[in-house]
Amino acid sequence: MNIVQYIMVMILCHLACTISLTLALYESEKLHNDRANADPFLIAVYWTTHDYDLHTVASLQVVTNPFATREFSPVHQQVFANLKQLNAEYTRYAVWFPYPKLAVAELDPPSGIFQCGNVGENFSINLSCEQNGGVISQVDFASYGTSTGTCGQLQQGACHAANSSEIIQRVCIGQKTCSVPATSDIFGDPCKGIPKRLLIQIQCNPPQNNTYYNFNYLDTMLQDFLDATDGHSRIISFSTQPNWLFKLDTPHIYPDNASLTDWRYPVGTELVDDTMHALGDYYGRLVAWYTRGGFIDEYGRKHTSNYDYNWDYTEIFNEVESEHSMNVEFYTRAYDAVIQGIRRHTNNYDMKYVGMALGGHNEFGWYRYFLNHSNHAPDIPLDMISYHFYALANSRTDPNDWESFFSQLDGFTFEVEQIEEIRKILSPETRTTIDELGVILPDDNTPGAPQFPMVYWNAAAALYAYAWARISRQGIDVVGHSQLLGYPELPDLQLQPQYPSVSLLNWTTGEGTAKYWTTKLLIETVDIDNDQAVVTETTDLQGQNIFSQAFIGKNGRRWVLIINKRYANIDVFLPGCTGGQMQIINEASGFGPPTEVTLELSKITLSPFAVAVVHMPPVDIE
Repeated sequence: MNIVQYIMVMILCHLACTISLTLALYESEKLHNDRANADPFLIAVYWTTHDYDLHTVASLQVVTNPFATREFSPVHQQVFANLKQLNAEYTRYAVWFPYPKLAVAELDPPSGIFQCGNVGENFSINLSCEQNGGVISQVDFASYGTSTGTCGQLQQGACHAANSSEIIQRVCIGQKTCSVPATSDIFGDPCKGIPKRLLIQIQCNPPQNNTYYNFNYLDTMLQDFLDATDGHSRIISFSTQPNWLFKLDTPHIYPDNASLTDWRYPVGTELVDDTMHALGDYYGRLVAWYTRGGFIDEYGRKHTSNYDYNWDYTEIFNEVESEHSMNVEFYTRAYDAVIQGIRRHTNNYDMKYVGMALGGHNEFGWYRYFLNHSNHAPDIPLDMISYHFYALANSRTDPNDWESFFSQLDGFTFEVEQIEEIRKILSPETRTTIDELGVILPDDNTPGAPQFPMVYWNAAAALYAYAWARISRQGIDVVGHSQLLGYPELPDLQLQPQYPSVSLLNWTTGEGTAKYWTTKLLIETVDIDNDQAVVTETTDLQGQNIFSQAFIGKNGRRWVLIINKRYANIDVFLPGCTGGQMQIINEASGFGPPTEVTLELSKITLSPFAVAVVHMPPVDIE
């Protein structure tokens, strides 16, 4: 083939591709135009025909992260004010591992009479012998460089400042407390260009046994959460176990900066204490700190908090099939051990518990094993189980792709039916919370990922409303929207991305997104003590465009939930709605509450991914 022929072939290929793309765009636009020009979908409600009883609570999840803390967040007050305004029941508070200092109360193991510190450059080691009124009497080890090891077994690295021990002795010996920064200004630079750490081991006179409990970050966030949800039922999930409870080849070094992520924190697959007594003790002390005014530590020392909080449920771990590679037998033993530990340290036998928190799909073997009471120790309750669902997308920026959220939810609903069959046979008294339900877009935790368009909030909000309605037919007790606050990379605050697409709030202002306002709309509309679903049909026979479900409540109160599942305007016809009130959440309502409209026609236009609640006018329906 000569150059002229090659050029002609390229031109023809380019022309063919252009024509193909133009036709595809035309067909796509034609489909949307056809939909826009089509007759409205009829919503037929049989107000006197009972469909199913309604008792599914709309709720949400609050995950701990730096942007929810007093220390790191400029919108902290607005975040918890918005949480309070939701008035949600069964809000799940998940203390999660990517930020170890925000999630674990005892990051380092008890070390007996040796007291140790291990920090990176520009952080400080704080030593104290005040426990027994003593002073620092001995420096066993000190190294600024690349030393490693655990307390009692510290080892000098190839990089080591020779003056380390001399400096620590001069500064700390004879002092009740001692704070030493890890800087080259103090120790010199023993190896330029290599990250360095400062490791110290000391002893006290009189001797004291040392533990490393630190509740500073945990306390403030939990206080804010419990204050914002006061008067409502709560589920508290201290989901992260100290990784030193597991056998490790080398100690895991967690970030010194509390706002930095550590996605590899949950390491280890085998517990040091196979009886799981130590695991139970950790959780027992943790819960006692908040509910019994304090606890007795590993060496018999009293730690006082003066907290006497109460909450309804403690959830045990989170998505355990991935963390520490737990199988169902291991997890079931751990679940029992944690409950026994909490009872040992709090003497509280009224606390209720949530088990499993599964994040995978089709794990029916887990449900069959865990819900079988014979697989548990005596007197262990199975109060509630939990599991999760997230819709996924192929595109971060194309709203057409997000129409697939709803079919994914349909598949999950079939899974819920199968889980319910297992639960009803093995443990019918056990309740269920689906306490993480939402959307995660691709590249969500990738710095610099493109920002999704505003209508995404509506697509994700529409999915949650659809999920609540579909799952309510199964009789599930709680559906929790995930999650109150996420955010992209925030360089000015030195914060790494934390799933911005899951957020219910605008991370810039703290205002509610469409996800927040849809959750609030359902919480305020649904009356699980009185509402019942009635038979509702539409002319959208395949359910590809809209979803609708009607409910009737006390004193003839009638309302209809309508959801647009498409990235297109859709008209619906709801007979008898004229004169009623509609609350609608769509792109136009933005970061504000639902737009309220008095309906003058029975024809309603729903913009892309709109969620509407129509409050029907009073009428005698007999």
